[in-house]
Amino acid sequence: MGRYFIRASSLIGLRELAERQGADLAAAMQSVGLRMDLLRKPDERISFETVCALFEHCAQVWNLPDFGLRLANYHHLNILGVVGLATKMEGTLRGAVNTIIANLVIHSDAKIAALDERDGVATVTLETHPTTAYTRQYMLASLGTARSVIEQAGNAGLKLIEVSLRHEAGGVQAAAEAFFGCPVRFNAERNALYFDAAVLDRPTQRSDTAYHAIIDRYLTTLHHELGGGVAETVRKEIARQMEFGRCTLESVAQRLRIEPRSLQRQLKQDGSGFRDLMDDWRRERALSLVTRTRLPLMEVTLALGYSDQSIFSRAFQRWYGQSPLAYRLKDAAMVAALRHGRARPEMAHGLR
Repeated sequence: MGRYFIRASSLIGLRELAERQGADLAAAMQSVGLRMDLLRKPDERISFETVCALFEHCAQVWNLPDFGLRLANYHHLNILGVVGLATKMEGTLRGAVNTIIANLVIHSDAKIAALDERDGVATVTLETHPTTAYTRQYMLASLGTARSVIEQAGNAGLKLIEVSLRHEAGGVQAAAEAFFGCPVRFNAERNALYFDAAVLDRPTQRSDTAYHAIIDRYLTTLHHELGGGVAETVRKEIARQMEFGRCTLESVAQRLRIEPRSLQRQLKQDGSGFRDLMDDWRRERALSLVTRTRLPLMEVTLALGYSDQSIFSRAFQRWYGQSPLAYRLKDAAMVAALRHGRARPEMAHGLR
């Protein structure tokens, strides 16, 4: 398995979509090393990177640039398994969405989500931890699924104000706007759904309270099973906080309910340190933002928590031996060469 996992429920709808296209699903699954029996085992954990590779493969080989959107038509609240059941413990849609966010790691430890409300607009943001996977089709599917999940949890349709994606449009602008029923911005600063915050006050259909304790115990058990050492826990919390704002030793310690000095001692015993983990996150995210988005380098600088672009440029030079701009231009040239059959796939970071 790769560094991150996702449940096999993410493959729901693949068989139906392949049949509609007359495509060979078995060949597609085999090409990335996935077994066909996973389609019958939704709770099994599989490599997140491999699932992303499968989605990109299907989009290309099946000639479906909007593959992710089509797959999202088959994804509903049940794709989240027990996490979906947890929404039945909440009285409002706001509580249901926050419950999903808090327990999303049970479905996949690669994903990060957040809910923000400002000036009457709610924003649900979806990101992934830094990974070598190319996530364009996966993120199209993920945002489409998020809309469906919110609609089902709130027992009503969701009128979106706007949708934004970090990735390029890739010829699906019209299809995406038809699917979401609103303007869609590509090459944006985040992957997100925007809608009227008043929607979050909708009442939800709660389950029998007798089941709440059972669901809660099960979720707690799954969290414990997925828990790693203190360094891994801090690594994930740094990623979560940095994706959606500022991160400090104090803010991480507060989230983990531990004193900052105690956290430092535990990290030292684990052979790590807060600055090292922060640097690791910045290095991996920097590569992703430089090679897989067209964000101006100043915006990349701010997204990584640097106040000055020159500081980011020096850090990137230290990590990768080139300036961010030189690396971006070289990577773009390699991707173009790959598309024209002049380079090996493993040579292009953007398509690994």
